[in-house]
Amino acid sequence: MAKPSAVAALLVALLLIAHATAYRRESGESCSEQLQQQQILNHCQMHLRQQCQSGRFDSNTSDESQHFQLCCHQLKQMDRGCRCDGLNMMMRELMREELGQQEIQEMMQMAQNLPNQCNMKPRRCEMEMLSFRY
Repeated sequence: MAKPSAVAALLVALLLIAHATAYRRESGESCSEQLQQQQILNHCQMHLRQQCQSGRFDSNTSDESQHFQLCCHQLKQMDRGCRCDGLNMMMRELMREELGQQEIQEMMQMAQNLPNQCNMKPRRCEMEMLSFRY
């Protein structure tokens, strides 16, 4: 049977490794990894879609508010320096869908202001000019 001091030393070593791994995850993930963890900002995508459609269709304000709050939560979970990159990557994902140029432009304008609406920094994101597929 292992000595208690050896078992204790092993447990301390495992705790130190776990702590170091958790710290590396919090501070060392790439923006792409953070975006994947936040499911490509799926709630921000849903919020933008609903905002674009609200002028054309009846919208459920409680759903809109829920997606907006969850969007803000997803953005908050990302490093400040990754938020704009994440929003640009999210817009690239939306571009793969069958959306019209006007709808994409509206979403881009709204997306660049999402950090401000969520009361976080940076306040505004510059959106990359994305080419439209036609």
